[in-house]
Amino acid sequence: MSDSNNSKMDDFELVPVPDSAKRSWWVISLIWLAIGIDISGLFLGAILSEGMAIHDALIATFVGSSILAVLAMLCANIGFQAGVSTPLVSTAVFGRNGGKILGLITGVSLVGWFAFQTDFFALILVEALGKSGFEVSHFTALVGGGLLMMVTAIYGVRALGKLSTWSVPLMVTLITVGLYMAAGMESMGEAEIVAPMSMGEAISFVMSIWILAAVAAPDIARYAKTRKDAILGAGFGFLLGNSATIVVALLLTHLTGTDNLVEVFFTLGLGMMAIIILVFAQWTTNSSNLVSGALGMAVALPRVPRPVWVVLMTVVGLAIAQFGMVDKFTAFLTLLGVTIAPSAGVYLAQYYFIDKNEFNFERIEQAPAWLVKGLVAWAFGSAISACTAGEFFNLFSLTSISAIDGILASFVAYFVLVKVGATQKKKEIAGVN
Repeated sequence: MSDSNNSKMDDFELVPVPDSAKRSWWVISLIWLAIGIDISGLFLGAILSEGMAIHDALIATFVGSSILAVLAMLCANIGFQAGVSTPLVSTAVFGRNGGKILGLITGVSLVGWFAFQTDFFALILVEALGKSGFEVSHFTALVGGGLLMMVTAIYGVRALGKLSTWSVPLMVTLITVGLYMAAGMESMGEAEIVAPMSMGEAISFVMSIWILAAVAAPDIARYAKTRKDAILGAGFGFLLGNSATIVVALLLTHLTGTDNLVEVFFTLGLGMMAIIILVFAQWTTNSSNLVSGALGMAVALPRVPRPVWVVLMTVVGLAIAQFGMVDKFTAFLTLLGVTIAPSAGVYLAQYYFIDKNEFNFERIEQAPAWLVKGLVAWAFGSAISACTAGEFFNLFSLTSISAIDGILASFVAYFVLVKVGATQKKKEIAGVN
């Protein structure tokens, strides 16, 4: 492989991103928008429309997306400061081995999400092409989509930026045309509530798809030219990207009276246009899963090159999807989500309330093997998240969003542990003197 290709594939997984590779805030925003505008968001909107009135669903969407945007902005700011990926950022509070553990958990989790999203992509593509008279097997759609996503991920975040300049305008065009055409139809009235859900549950649903992406915002934000670029990019991308597709799905479902969005686009006469654009949308979204997952694995096991991790993750993910293991993997993915999100509470506490200088790359390089306070706080947050999650113990409720519960718990635990430790150290020094 030539040095030129090596340079293009370098995603700076173990070092800070150089100034020459950094991008403006609008490029960062396009990447987040492209990640947020995906098929699963469309179907989440349809699910919300079955559980509550449209005005309540819209409120839940904007509240959930706003919380995600704030969280992503806070994490992106840290990513800009450090200039490195999320697992390396976490080294400052968990130690070198702790950062590797987070990288490994993140990598395994995102293999599962890649499998889930690719399988979902193949199902939708087969249905959509079938309506246009093209018969394609699930396996062909699965492998074809997976290879597209893999090639982009091999070239990392910069390739996501280039792909996003195509996918976002195309998706915005589809949304605008779809809503315009649907608005000309006679409204079907308020949809029947067939699976009632509370506002807290709805907000949790809105956040559930992208909470891990918000926590991993440093992966993208490290490419920002300025701190403002990093923060604006994450906030703008999450607030609009996450909410846009859900809102569109809610409105289309309300206007057409059906939650089958493939059927909706074909009814509107946008069939082939929708197929092409949805391919682009899911291409970007699932490539980002491979990008972040490979960054995590490269930190955990740095002897294996990051592009090789991308290929390995793609093969494993496609095998999981093809052999019908996605459903069996879902509970495991939820468990990993409960584990990963609380890690953000620790580095948020360290950066904003204790000592932000720990996130300078020179300090990260000198981090010890283990940092016990951070690991204990992370474990505590994960335990609280599991206790409040409906999928696990469901023992009590705090914010009604288990991932946020875990982040807040680890945040408070780490802050208390550090402050108590500092007080004890002062007493010991005073006693010696």
